[in-house]
Amino acid sequence: MGKHFVANDCTDILTGGPNPGLCTVENTIYGYYPSLGWNAMFIAAFAALAIPQLIIGTWKKSYFYSYAIACGCIGEAIGYGGRVMMHTNPYGDTAFTIQISCIIFSPAFIAAGIYLTLKHVIRTFGEERSRLPAKYITWIFITCDIISILCQAIGGGMAGGAGDNVKTRDNGTNLMIAGIVWQVATLTVFAGLVVDYAMSTSRSWGIVSPDAKALLGKSSFKSFLVAVAVAFITIFVRCVYRIAEMVGGWANPIMRDEGEFIALEGFMILIAAAALTLFHPGFCFPQPGTFAVKSVSPMLGSERSSQSDLAQNQAEKGIPPHPRFLRVGRQARE
Repeated sequence: MGKHFVANDCTDILTGGPNPGLCTVENTIYGYYPSLGWNAMFIAAFAALAIPQLIIGTWKKSYFYSYAIACGCIGEAIGYGGRVMMHTNPYGDTAFTIQISCIIFSPAFIAAGIYLTLKHVIRTFGEERSRLPAKYITWIFITCDIISILCQAIGGGMAGGAGDNVKTRDNGTNLMIAGIVWQVATLTVFAGLVVDYAMSTSRSWGIVSPDAKALLGKSSFKSFLVAVAVAFITIFVRCVYRIAEMVGGWANPIMRDEGEFIALEGFMILIAAAALTLFHPGFCFPQPGTFAVKSVSPMLGSERSSQSDLAQNQAEKGIPPHPRFLRVGRQARE
């Protein structure tokens, strides 16, 4: 795949650098003036999604889920702000660093919101069919996500601030590619666990609790599951596109196609963020985990013991509570 010549010494269109005649927009890394209209739209859209995530997350106490996605949306808005700056000067180093760093790693925060949902789905429909204990799933995938974020953020900073240093820029690019490949691998493993759990639960549907079955019958919960699936697919597509874009080197034909960038980067992540916001679990997945031994205070907040809920359920079913000394004795024997 051929790469276009880049005038690395230029600082501005036509006027900067030792060879002003070479300082044209065609000789920038992207080869075009980033669209003012599209990038302004992405700024407004991501900012508009961050606000309800913060409000609903605080209201419904879904702190980790909402704040992670809000961070991703804010990062996206800042990144597209960098592209708006590049519309004025495509050679601007600061603008280039802002957009390459923020847009490259912000989707990982949105992916974190997807990872956080699996634990609660498993606790609702039965933990015994999961390959991994539910309490470890979040930490495993969030740790992988953090590794991806660090690789992409550090790589983006190195590439954006490399200036004329080709070696530093290439090292930064390789680090970004490693981070995105790691993210794709994490998403693939996550998808495998989800499919395995769904198939196992389907085969054992007869022993799933009636309350969990009733939840699955609700259109709001089905909409939430579809939204998570849509977000997963769009983020995965975006990551594959980014790998193809980056492995060809700077100024390759894929990187210089703004239409592909808008469709496969901008809109893919916007669709993911919108789906996870419009079908927020605070409304579509209320108090998950209340059908298991442990309950979770509203979605993806802090865990708490459900002994009081269990006692209430026993009372409703006419089951007398065990005296405290019997419970203590049983715990001692166990």
